[in-house]
Amino acid sequence: MGHSKKETEETEEGLGSKLILPGAVFIVALLIPFSINYFMHVVSANKLRSTPLVMKLPVDNSAIITPAEVKQYEGFEVSLRIDTTRLANLINEVQRISTGGANMQGISGTISPEMKAEITGESFIINNKGPQEQLYLLDGKTHWTWYLTPESSGRNLLKFHLHLLTYDDGKTVPMIVDVADVNIIAKPNPSIWMARNWGWLATFIILAIVGWRLLSHRLDNKQATDN
Repeated sequence: MGHSKKETEETEEGLGSKLILPGAVFIVALLIPFSINYFMHVVSANKLRSTPLVMKLPVDNSAIITPAEVKQYEGFEVSLRIDTTRLANLINEVQRISTGGANMQGISGTISPEMKAEITGESFIINNKGPQEQLYLLDGKTHWTWYLTPESSGRNLLKFHLHLLTYDDGKTVPMIVDVADVNIIAKPNPSIWMARNWGWLATFIILAIVGWRLLSHRLDNKQATDN
């Protein structure tokens, strides 16, 4: 009876060891990477509550329209509204009165009010990429709108550009100038993040199962040897 009790205890101990390993690996695979990623994104999002706007052309800040709050993986709209005739006249006047070859972002010649606009941002999926044609509103301003989705949380830089036509010495010269840089602060979206990163979770689970089977085989061999 003593021998049978000892064998029973060893069997229970081996079974417990078999169950601990896959359970531990699964918990590590499921919780730790997600927790670290989520914590870092929450901290960064909480630190960056403002969306600083840096204008690079003589355009009013109100020309850039962005939402007050956005969320990772959820789309939103941004807009640019400019009176292109007024802007062209202003740049041309600055060019006229400038001395010593001073210019604005390398602009030379006479600027046409016919402009195209574009936005760029490495952390965004932009539906209507590339230069966009003008759309005039009743107030005489040109209105451009884009729909985009932030791929990462925290601070994401979005750049607004204008494609200009300049006339210099009888030649038409296209050029691109920067209008503004905007920092869009996106809040983390843990549920969609988990759905998009299920692949590495599946890999860890498979590794846990393989490790469990190897340990189980090793324990079975040890028990057979001891007997």
